[in-house]
Amino acid sequence: MELDLGHSADRDGFSFRETFTLPTEEGGEALCAVAVEGTSSRTGSRYYVDAAVTGTLTVDCSRCLGPYEHPVDVAFRLVLQRGAHDAPPESIEDDDFVFLDERAEYAFDLFPRVREAVILDLPIRFLCDDGCRGLCPACGANLNEGDCGCEREEGDPRWGALRKLLNRSDES
Repeated sequence: MELDLGHSADRDGFSFRETFTLPTEEGGEALCAVAVEGTSSRTGSRYYVDAAVTGTLTVDCSRCLGPYEHPVDVAFRLVLQRGAHDAPPESIEDDDFVFLDERAEYAFDLFPRVREAVILDLPIRFLCDDGCRGLCPACGANLNEGDCGCEREEGDPRWGALRKLLNRSDES
């Protein structure tokens, strides 16, 4: 995903397709397939790069452990400065303002920024569906595929005494 900014016109479009892996909390890897489309524009000694990243991340659901494809849809903006170390524009965060050396101007690798944007956009917990029922704590059956027939205690047993009091007050 290298951009050749030094040989580009005042405004150029670019697109890439990339497949890479991301580490998971469980110590495994998740496959991420993305398409990156964007534009780069030059104003004096600055390049403005706007990119949109779309695709899918193949992960396991946190409740039922089944694999599913999580959609990826994120955009980011970078300001690249060549030459003098000017202050970044007010609307740009320091992390999105990059000073270029001469080599990077002709071969700026966009992949680390794409990877970072995808990671920052990920949810804390992956769910295949908001209504995912997960696994039975007794037998491990996937409850999304149907009821397993196991007897389950309702609630935490530490609240048993309170539950008895509530049941007594309901009977009165």
